[in-house]
Amino acid sequence: MQDISVKEYTQKQIIEESKKVAVKAKRILQEISTFIKPGISESEAKLKADEILRAHEIRKNWHNPYINFGTNSVLTFLDKTKETMVLRDIDIAYVDIGPIINGIEGDAGHTLVFGEDKLFKELQFQSKRIFDLGVKYWKEKKPTGIDLYQYIHKLTEDAGFVFHLNPAGHLIGSFPHIGWKKGLNTYPYTPEEGVWILEVQIRHPEKSYGAFYEEVLL
Repeated sequence: MQDISVKEYTQKQIIEESKKVAVKAKRILQEISTFIKPGISESEAKLKADEILRAHEIRKNWHNPYINFGTNSVLTFLDKTKETMVLRDIDIAYVDIGPIINGIEGDAGHTLVFGEDKLFKELQFQSKRIFDLGVKYWKEKKPTGIDLYQYIHKLTEDAGFVFHLNPAGHLIGSFPHIGWKKGLNTYPYTPEEGVWILEVQIRHPEKSYGAFYEEVLL
């Protein structure tokens, strides 16, 4: 057996558990998303999300599901929904869940587009593209959390949108986030694999529409 340090062994365990949790969280996210169709209200969608989470035996969540439609898609986790929107035939929405699975937070979120609207599709595309490029930059350059988000801000600006989240990104784990309670965008070290959530939330500079994407850094 190859000799590895306790720290390395522990980190390998953390990464493996995070991968399992991430897979299950994404599967639950997809299942919830299949029930989000034109005509449903945000409140109805959140009740369905809660039902699905319970069916997967999720007893604790880092946060209640965030499900926002239309102009509410610019809302962040810091904002309170002022009006319950009903999903239109041509619309944009984002879903963000934070189930605690085997003691590990499984944050996952993405944007959904309904119908044919160029802006909505571009927001959806860019939120995922910027996330993917951020992960690539993290893997190749090993930046600090601060530098990583400066890069993400630049990508967002170059795409013609505004980065719309502060704090952004966070540690996963037990309550509360142990070790760094601020956002990943303020972290002065290279984010460790398997323990940080990377969040991308963007919006149009003038119109009240936005998009969101998040996963654990792996």
